[in-house]
Amino acid sequence: MAIDRSDMGAGRRSAPLRWATALAAVMLMSAVSSGRAADASQAPPASVMDPHNFEGTWTDLPTNSPFLLGIDLPYKPAAQNIASNHLELFKHGHAAASAHLTCRPTGVQGVTSPKGPVLILQTPEKLVFVAEEDREVRKVFLNEPHPQDLKPSYSGDSVAHWEGNTLVIDSIGYNGKGQLDEVGNPHGMQLHMIQRLTKSGNGNTLTNVITFDDPEYYAKPFTKTRTWQRISGVKLDDYDCAENPRSDLFDVLTWEHDWFQPTCQFQVKDGVVADKILCVAPNKKQ
Repeated sequence: MAIDRSDMGAGRRSAPLRWATALAAVMLMSAVSSGRAADASQAPPASVMDPHNFEGTWTDLPTNSPFLLGIDLPYKPAAQNIASNHLELFKHGHAAASAHLTCRPTGVQGVTSPKGPVLILQTPEKLVFVAEEDREVRKVFLNEPHPQDLKPSYSGDSVAHWEGNTLVIDSIGYNGKGQLDEVGNPHGMQLHMIQRLTKSGNGNTLTNVITFDDPEYYAKPFTKTRTWQRISGVKLDDYDCAENPRSDLFDVLTWEHDWFQPTCQFQVKDGVVADKILCVAPNKKQ
């Protein structure tokens, strides 16, 4: 019986083509999978996109002044006089002592106008804001009331709750020894500050709408808006100020309050810095 080998030859000849086709298909699937993996690796973490997760490192936008909240505030006469006096000093090349300049707790000023990066840590119970400059730590407790036996402090007491995707922070309990900004806009012990923080859709900015209600110094509540931007990969550095400020650095300042004076200083005499740091209680400073 004669055997027709034409089909067998064709089968052998088409085998390389079939292998090449299969190999191309495998390579294409591998490339697609690799592309998907690369896209997944480049996508932002879920925490960044989560509107209720503020963890990360943030900084004020360059368009925000870290020193001035405003000079168009609804001043009462006492506050107007303080702001005007400070502006007059600036015009003549002088500065009034402030918490920031003398390494004291900055309180509201540090919250509203941070000078450097701020690290936010978050748990289901609280948020912790760690500022590089002036190295302040602020705790905001979620879904808790203010304590009944609240002790006044520079930073006050802060509690918060969520309204949709906006975190509403309610702060009271200030000791009245702080400022709103470096110009010296004052605040009193009755200050009630409300912050509404909202994360952008891409997770890269935080809008901070702040309402100040201080009947001691201002005729009515007023609102200011600040925007922070995410700075991934940035680690907070040391801010060496409170440990060893030099006394000669403060000779040029105008002192209005004893409580702004540093508790510890390197004393300088005849241009020589002392070997030891002198520390005294603020209320004993002259």
